[in-house]
Amino acid sequence: MNRQRLENLRKKAARPVEVVFWAGVLGITALGWFLPMPPSEQRLFFIVALAASLYVIVLYHWIVPKYGVQDWVIYLLIVGAILFISLASYLLKPYRIDIELLYIGVVAGMGMLAGKRMAMQAALLSAIGLAIVTLLRGTMTPMLIITLSLQLLVILLSGYLVSTLADYLHKQIVFSDRQNRDLMLLLKSGNLATRSDDLRLTVQSITELVVKEVPATACRISLLHPNEESLETYGAYPLNTLAGWRPDIGVSYPLAQLPLHREALTSGRNLVLREDAMISASEQEFALFNAVRTVCLVPLISKGVRLGVLLVGEARSWQREPFNQEKLNLLQTLASQISGLIYNAQLYEASKRQADHLEVLNHIAKTISSTLELDKVLELIYDELQMVLPSDTYYVSLYDAEENVLDIRVMIDAGERFPPTKIHARRGLASWVIENRQPLLIRHLSKEIDSLPVKPIRVGQNRMSESWLGVPVLLGEQVLGMLAVASYMPRAFTQDDVGFLSSVASQAALAIDNARHHAEVEEQTRRDSLTQAYNHGYFLQRLGEEVERARLENQAVSLIMLDIDYFKQYNDTYGHVIGDRVLMLLVKAIQSHVKKSDIVGRWGGEEFAVALPGASTRQALVVAERIRSTLASLELCDREGHPIPKPTVSQGIATFPYDVTDAAELVDVADRALYQAKNRGRDQIMVAMVNHTSSPDDSLNDQLSPQS
Repeated sequence: MNRQRLENLRKKAARPVEVVFWAGVLGITALGWFLPMPPSEQRLFFIVALAASLYVIVLYHWIVPKYGVQDWVIYLLIVGAILFISLASYLLKPYRIDIELLYIGVVAGMGMLAGKRMAMQAALLSAIGLAIVTLLRGTMTPMLIITLSLQLLVILLSGYLVSTLADYLHKQIVFSDRQNRDLMLLLKSGNLATRSDDLRLTVQSITELVVKEVPATACRISLLHPNEESLETYGAYPLNTLAGWRPDIGVSYPLAQLPLHREALTSGRNLVLREDAMISASEQEFALFNAVRTVCLVPLISKGVRLGVLLVGEARSWQREPFNQEKLNLLQTLASQISGLIYNAQLYEASKRQADHLEVLNHIAKTISSTLELDKVLELIYDELQMVLPSDTYYVSLYDAEENVLDIRVMIDAGERFPPTKIHARRGLASWVIENRQPLLIRHLSKEIDSLPVKPIRVGQNRMSESWLGVPVLLGEQVLGMLAVASYMPRAFTQDDVGFLSSVASQAALAIDNARHHAEVEEQTRRDSLTQAYNHGYFLQRLGEEVERARLENQAVSLIMLDIDYFKQYNDTYGHVIGDRVLMLLVKAIQSHVKKSDIVGRWGGEEFAVALPGASTRQALVVAERIRSTLASLELCDREGHPIPKPTVSQGIATFPYDVTDAAELVDVADRALYQAKNRGRDQIMVAMVNHTSSPDDSLNDQLSPQS
């Protein structure tokens, strides 16, 4: 019980003692009126009564209000009471009036007021007072000595019994007061929990309440990070008025540097640490030993879940304010209440976060399904992701299983957008995600790098992230791509983020699959149904796009126009089935000698066109010659298996910007070159000579000889 509360209790108990004191003074004064005393003794008797009255007035109405009921005031009260009782007893002895019972009243009053120790001292002084009065008034005879001894024994035994009872009542009063105080503290802390939904604000208010009501010098409540690797200060008090004390609200400390905090959490037991304890420097700093002498660590655990640590520091000496069992029980009860509050708050936050995630996922599903263009889908995935999962780095990529390549379409790192890039799926952290079809969470890369299943590679900024989270985009067992986020801060992502990003990836998988199916349908509408070359209209569109791109980038685009020689005779002689087969073989021959970025189209009938972005006239000529050579090596048979003549083609080549200024002119010039090849005897390659007077390709046609 603290000194202020003890002082208040003594003040309350002093009032009944004063009433008893006045009753004794008035009773003794009344005896002076009725007893047949000589005038001189009566005057002396009234002087004693008046002195007692003045003493009571000065003691209770000046000393107690000014100095309180301190120990020296109680001693003053005991001495004064016994002195006046002894004087009255001395004056009343001749009239055979014994007032020795008043001594026992003094002992009882002191027991109520100050406890057993003070009551026993009062009993001892009462016995001395009684002995002095008896010896002064009587002749020392054996009977007097026996009577006095019995009276002293009665007073001491009565004093002992009364003081014991009074002490018990005193302790009960103290215990009841402590219980009321503790219950009030718990009630106040419970009320704080209902005033705000903000957990940090509530915890901060509780730390202030602990310091003021326990009481203590300082208090800190730190909660365990979801990764269980660090403690973050949610609340601390005082904020700035204690020398050597840093509240560090919002600051996280690695649990590895706080072994005693970890022990309290692991064992579930309270730990009391004194300033002379052997602890690490980081824990000394965290445990306030620059500002306090003793610290109590109380684990916050609810339903088996470790939540954090309640730290209470005391700057006063152990002798004055020890962490005794009474205080530990209070802190344990308070910790249980705080744990329940935090547990429920975290459950509420988790359910709210889950509801928010479901709402976000629903929004993402609607947003990314609003378009069927794949590139737009990937951009929308990034747009939604960066709004709900703050991070330094974002990757949205597609997986090409045939080439085992990860095509990173969207890459944002430290606010900078990087161009799309491709990495081999056997390299980097992404390789593990793709191969295992499972999420990968790395909380602290620099510390975990030696134990990682694969070694990371740098993509984007030329520095390594500290946190990395990647999830596969799966459609059944098929890997469509990967979503990844990264941060330059350690422990930036939690297991909740893994689940959320995986849910986003599931929505992305559906959107990507729909976009791909749509692209496939779109692609089919652009292609010739027989040869799978682009149709006339789409080929012209793509050719126009490539010419404009080449104009902007100062590049060349070459165009080869091809026509199968005497194709009508093929159809008439060998039938349309063989004719269709020849068309398909021609497209296959063309595709075997061009790049994926080149464009093959069916111009119409047996005429085809090949656009070669970035190719010069000489490079186009090489491609054309290879096509001609491939056709020359074909072996064709009719339905009966008889060999038939191999098809030949006539080809015309034109190049932008050397020969023409736009796509339409490019087609026209290449087509004229084609017909020049036919006029020269077919199975020829003819290069347009519009503006080649200054080109290094001037003599190309001179190098071409008619082919039979």
